Amino acid sequence: MKPHSLASICVAAALALSIVPAAHAQFWLANMANNNQVVETAICDSALKKHQSLPAICAKYPKYSGAKSRQGGASPAPSASVKVSPVATRFTPVAGDDSVKQLADSLGNSPQERQQILQLAAAGEQLFEKKYRGKGWDHTIAGAMTFFVVSAHIVNTGQQPDADAENSLYASLNATLAQSDIARASNKDKTTLYNVLLACAGLPLVFYVDGKEHGNAAQVEQAKTMAAGFSRKLLNIEPEALAKML
Repeated sequence: MKPHSLASICVAAALALSIVPAAHAQFWLANMANNNQVVETAICDSALKKHQSLPAICAKYPKYSGAKSRQGGASPAPSASVKVSPVATRFTPVAGDDSVKQLADSLGNSPQERQQILQLAAAGEQLFEKKYRGKGWDHTIAGAMTFFVVSAHIVNTGQQPDADAENSLYASLNATLAQSDIARASNKDKTTLYNVLLACAGLPLVFYVDGKEHGNAAQVEQAKTMAAGFSRKLLNIEPEALAKML
């Protein structure tokens, strides 16, 4: 795809983010409070593993009450070791899901742009499959969410996180999600969530990489705007917070 076509789509997508209907990620957005908790606790867990001071958001969760805050305090309290299957969030994909098509319809201004967005979303899924091949993260909500966070991290910082950091993030998300309402959702809802997360991770990442390769600073900034929009729309959290999870 030509650079100017990418830039055009990126601008359209970034502008459309403010009006994307909630129906395009119905299950995710309908359970926003729970999902935001998943992200926030993963951030807190990540800080503990890195022996860093906990962000202020951790104070509202009892499990971190004995841990060190940004203002200082006690050492992290020991937590019970609970074994969770590494594929606890795996699901069986349901055929016929059109959530990515709906997303493309809401972001594209013309049939051509919508088709190109679908192609780019598919490229994002291919990136996910290639990057994590052999890990068993395919068709897991934790895997899709990890890729979403990694994408936001790369686009916002320009740095590729190391494998250990990604593995640690996946483990934290997998353990938290396994105990959430998401784990008890239907395969249909999980299929929608998985596909939307991969699409919203892949789109800004593809734009970002292309912009870097062609020296297009404006497109890089537009990719950051898109990534930020998806972070706020889907996770109700600022992209800078996502970047700190790795």
